[in-house]
Amino acid sequence: MGGFLIGGVFFALRRAVLPVLLLALSLSMAQAGAGLDVRYNDWELWTSAANAVLPARRGNVSPFRVNAGLGTVAAPEYLGSDEVSARILPLLDVNYAGTLFLSTQQGIGWNMWRKRTLRAGPRITFDFGRESGDSVNLTGLPDIDIGTEVGVFFEGFVSAWRFKGDFRKEVGGGHGGLLINGEVAWGSRWTKNISAIIGARTTYMDDSYAESYFTVSAANALATRPAYAATGGFRDVNGFVQFVYDFTQAFYVATELRGTALLQQAADSSITESDTFMTGSILAGVRF
Repeated sequence: MGGFLIGGVFFALRRAVLPVLLLALSLSMAQAGAGLDVRYNDWELWTSAANAVLPARRGNVSPFRVNAGLGTVAAPEYLGSDEVSARILPLLDVNYAGTLFLSTQQGIGWNMWRKRTLRAGPRITFDFGRESGDSVNLTGLPDIDIGTEVGVFFEGFVSAWRFKGDFRKEVGGGHGGLLINGEVAWGSRWTKNISAIIGARTTYMDDSYAESYFTVSAANALATRPAYAATGGFRDVNGFVQFVYDFTQAFYVATELRGTALLQQAADSSITESDTFMTGSILAGVRF
């Protein structure tokens, strides 16, 4: 059974996901070669609209469910920057029998508890870190390496309401901290083809995460960037509106507009140029 499952995964990746992955990687490399920022990438949020609506499939189908797409997002150069840049937004989401998933949006995980209106379990996510070269305002600060986060998640539905949350601890040499996320959203199908989702989300960070991303030590302080010691607390709160247009059950376009406010420990940091910002994304995809 294990060999059959592994073989099936690679077959699905080769036939469906790998071509899209290669396209996304080549576009990202071209973007990096052009000198554009690619380090700060919150794909989980920016591609969430593409997974917000998943129409039921008809007929006898494979246990694999794939959602692949490509788009763009306009977002700050780093968390707290007042400079906005555009970057490539890839979506690769593979689900096996509603149980195992491998995704640029959701990470790598297992729906250990799976009911009609609830799923929960362990997963692995990734933090892309930060480099001092991402912005002039970060010059001289230590780089934050790409990190691996392990944790648990849940997602539940009550009528038109959706509730999500997760705990994640970085263990792979990145920021080394703990994040706790909570989200609530309400969705409705406006027409046969258009769905709208409105929601809010907040993130709590521990001392280690705050120190990595928002502390400026005395050794790295400048006249324009005084020393600052960040501690744990709520990092931000944001609200979003998403629209998904389904041309068919397979083909769709998803858009999102999200407004974020950094809270005290993050907002007061001397590297924070703007404590409020907007992000906007659009992505076209196919489900099969």
